[in-house]
Amino acid sequence: MTHAMAPARLDDAALDELRHLEEEMGTVLVALNPAPTLAELSDDKLERLRQAESRLGVVMVAYDA
Repeated sequence: MTHAMAPARLDDAALDELRHLEEEMGTVLVALNPAPTLAELSDDKLERLRQAESRLGVVMVAYDA
């Protein structure tokens, strides 16, 4: 079964907390619902993913369906 990743719907308090954490960490955070399980990739698959990211100019996330 495949689950589509979608942004989580955050209330104002949760959104404030996320923004505070972003400022504190100095990074961009994305809240997803449902939280996907990241795939464990072999070294070969990880390298293929990185090459595709480089060619396409994007960041990809591999997760288990």
